[in-house]
Amino acid sequence: MENTQQPKQKEKVREKVKRARENVKRVSKEVTQGVKKEIKEDFFNVPNTLTLSRLFFAFIAVYLLFSGYSRILVAVIFSIAAITDFFDGYLARKLKQTTSIGARLDQVIDRIFTAIVVFALLFYFIKFNMNGIMLLALVSSREIIGLPGFIIRIIKNKDAYKVKYVGKITTLVQSFALAFIIAGFSFSVYFAIATCIVGILSGFDYLKDSLN
Repeated sequence: MENTQQPKQKEKVREKVKRARENVKRVSKEVTQGVKKEIKEDFFNVPNTLTLSRLFFAFIAVYLLFSGYSRILVAVIFSIAAITDFFDGYLARKLKQTTSIGARLDQVIDRIFTAIVVFALLFYFIKFNMNGIMLLALVSSREIIGLPGFIIRIIKNKDAYKVKYVGKITTLVQSFALAFIIAGFSFSVYFAIATCIVGILSGFDYLKDSLN
């Protein structure tokens, strides 16, 4: 009697183990799909797409600059790219698509965007206009001072820096300054000086926040 019951009990145990494995696989698959979907939804949204478009416009502006197109046209393209920096944050809040990855992406793209434009103008002015190099140094004060902090944040994997009022002012004035420098307007020097002043304050604030 015992011999006939043991195979049945073993069979029941095997079935339970089999069902448990199937349940684990099913749950794991659902969790994996859910995580992938969440990551996709968090990243590929309207604000992040707009943020990434900033790089696209930056490369177009650089291409036009070195292809001999009007500097006014290049300044317009740059301005369009700079405007996206306002609208991506606005749409993120409006559409309730604010995410930590989006905030970090915005700050990284801002640094890359500024670096592309500044270095492109640096090479351009070395060849055509040496006075422009001084203006570029002035408008890059925040990036120069804040660079160590940016590297520290990446190494420490810190949360995205919460942009403060001085940072927003710096970005706004810097955008005007770079647009006027690209266009070749003589009064751009005043905007460059203003950017330098607020940029120093913003750069040190960013560096301080990164070190804490």
